[in-house]
Amino acid sequence: MTLTTNKPHSTLTDSEQGKEVSLIGSPNTSEGNVHIGNLPVCDDDWDLVDANVTCRMLGFPGAISWTFGSEFGNVPENFLMSHVNCSGQEDSLLDCPHQDGEDCSSCMAAGVVCESEYKLELRGGSGLHNGNLFFGNQPICDNNWDIKDANVACMMLGFHGAYRATTSSEFGPVPENFMMGNVGCLGNESSIKDCLHNDGSSCRASDGAGVVCLDTIGYSISLKEGKAVHRGHVFIGNFPVCSDDWDMRDASVACRMLGYAGAERSFEHDLDCDRTSDSPMITDFGCSGIEHSLQTCPHVVNNTCEGGRAGVICYPADSILNISLSYIEKASPHGSGEGNVFLYDQPICDDAWDNNDAKVACKMLGYSGGTATIRSNYGKVPENFFKVHFNCFGNETTLMDCPHQKGSDCLEHEGAGVTCSTTGVPALRLVGGTTTPGAASGNVYLGNSPVCASGWDMKTANETCRMLGYTGASKMSHHSLFGEVPTSSMVYDIQCRGDEWSLAACSYKEDGGCPALDGSPLPKGAGVVCQGYRVELRGGSTAREGDLYITNQPVFFLGWGTEDANVTCRMLGFSGVERATTGSTFVGQPYYTRYKAYNFQCSGSETNLGDCSHSLNYYSSGYSHGLYYGGNGGAGVVCSY
Repeated sequence: MTLTTNKPHSTLTDSEQGKEVSLIGSPNTSEGNVHIGNLPVCDDDWDLVDANVTCRMLGFPGAISWTFGSEFGNVPENFLMSHVNCSGQEDSLLDCPHQDGEDCSSCMAAGVVCESEYKLELRGGSGLHNGNLFFGNQPICDNNWDIKDANVACMMLGFHGAYRATTSSEFGPVPENFMMGNVGCLGNESSIKDCLHNDGSSCRASDGAGVVCLDTIGYSISLKEGKAVHRGHVFIGNFPVCSDDWDMRDASVACRMLGYAGAERSFEHDLDCDRTSDSPMITDFGCSGIEHSLQTCPHVVNNTCEGGRAGVICYPADSILNISLSYIEKASPHGSGEGNVFLYDQPICDDAWDNNDAKVACKMLGYSGGTATIRSNYGKVPENFFKVHFNCFGNETTLMDCPHQKGSDCLEHEGAGVTCSTTGVPALRLVGGTTTPGAASGNVYLGNSPVCASGWDMKTANETCRMLGYTGASKMSHHSLFGEVPTSSMVYDIQCRGDEWSLAACSYKEDGGCPALDGSPLPKGAGVVCQGYRVELRGGSTAREGDLYITNQPVFFLGWGTEDANVTCRMLGFSGVERATTGSTFVGQPYYTRYKAYNFQCSGSETNLGDCSHSLNYYSSGYSHGLYYGGNGGAGVVCSY
């Protein structure tokens, strides 16, 4: 038998008062006017706290909303109570302060809309990861309970699986009002209710099923068995990380979690000889390199590790690469080379900050040079300043090579910044393929040198597409798919941390030494198919507003509307759009501007602007389509949280 949310669960006997609670007036069993002992509850002072107590009485995790004014139909005027005033901790409405309902009329019934899914929780354990299982406030019987059932339960609870299934009420006796028994999961179900089971009516207090879930302790990270604090094998909680698919992008995210600027090197060691085959490991990380935590990267937890143990060597605290840009408030795009400058996660004060200092900072970040900004041009900064004033000549390799002296205390509006330049830096481009709305393909070139297919993988392809302004790669190729390429000088052995603005800022070799693939007399070119626009907002006073840019180009406002803006806002992680803007509301544009795209025709249901019908490459000369625009043709959005 399979449990469904249509099972009657809108009544529960109150053990002290002998009165049952019910929801009446809706075909949906999770909503209705509230009755206790068949008597309605009045809506005087009724609120979400009272509704939450009601829904929990009925076995739901809580309330979505509360209703008043007999939302689900008029009721008899024999009200049991009114002016209910729960604190939220009560087990029953009858425990809440209240008055009788003598002054209420038939149109004043209180109601609730409960969360329709049963709540799964653990009780009696030593932490959040273990305990006896309760589903809708009722225990689960341990008949035939095994690791597959436990895996489904743990994944419902937000873990990546189960370490062990427990039986015989290991974490203490349970009530005998079992929700289910004889559970038989396949292991791929999204909820325990989707597994085969019966009602568990023959089970006793000592028959509670439980779990010990794979606990990663909030994905706390540590390095162990290293020769220094910044190097070692990677552990998440108590679990080692397997080296399967582990690379520099994953290592960079791990090092940033530990407070370092990034990873100098990733490595792997053979598994310990005494490691048993059933010891779980975390494996197959798929970070792009820009994440803040390994938790947000694709990965799995299992007992299979074909490689060894993953390790990292992070840049130590005195690393010259511990530099970053912060541009939160003005929402400058990643890779634009604009922002307030941070060393070791501390802002630099703008006292004596000039273009020579900015030039060195930009070269550290992989740009050709740059100019200085002052007065926290890209948003206020924390006041934990890196207390050094620099006096660079401009030819130094790092800021710490410059003459410098101890600085004074500075305030949040005194952050030093940069506007970096790409002049002289080889451009990343696709050659030989096609460019269509929302997609592009071709062999990958850095400047005039093709990227070699040897060592080319999906992670590097995804990173390349992100650098080109797309969300990712749908396909990669190793065999000069988009035409033969010259082989006298090729880019290969690319090592990116994941936060670079271009392959030009990554470590790589460029010469004629790229090895050929197996079976090929000459090396071949790497190719990629990129899809999905990567959008950015610029010029707004907060992260939720601004003019829209795709691949560092503005979008023209011809045809721009609410549905297009709604898709944009959802792409950026907001719930929707407050309004679409036109006329370069946030960033002024001159008469002669080349726009990335225009005339979007979104329905509003798309997940990416590239999925909407639109046109590319609009060049504004001030007069078009019979209208004189006079510049300022940018489209933008104000998103809603």
